[in-house]
Amino acid sequence: MTTTDVTVKNSSELAQGDIVLTHGMRIRLDFGAAHTRPSGTFYAWTGTVLNLDDIREQGIVPMPCLRTQRWQDGKGWIADREDVYVVEGIDYRNWLVENPS
Repeated sequence: MTTTDVTVKNSSELAQGDIVLTHGMRIRLDFGAAHTRPSGTFYAWTGTVLNLDDIREQGIVPMPCLRTQRWQDGKGWIADREDVYVVEGIDYRNWLVENPS
């Protein structure tokens, strides 16, 4: 996707519902967490990849990187999501975020 309607945000400015553009993916931020250390604050947002078909086709991001697993009795470890990506960064890490239309 090529778009010029974006805003640059640092990791501390990201918010739930933002659509972050990275590695060819459009990632809607679903929930996040922050952890402060002496060296600064670290942010991690779990998001849903919105253009999963494009990502599969392009092969830029290995599909196992978009997968989470959970234990299911009688079956063992199974994939429960195959469309998830974690956006991580510290305060001065900048992200391209789509502007709402």
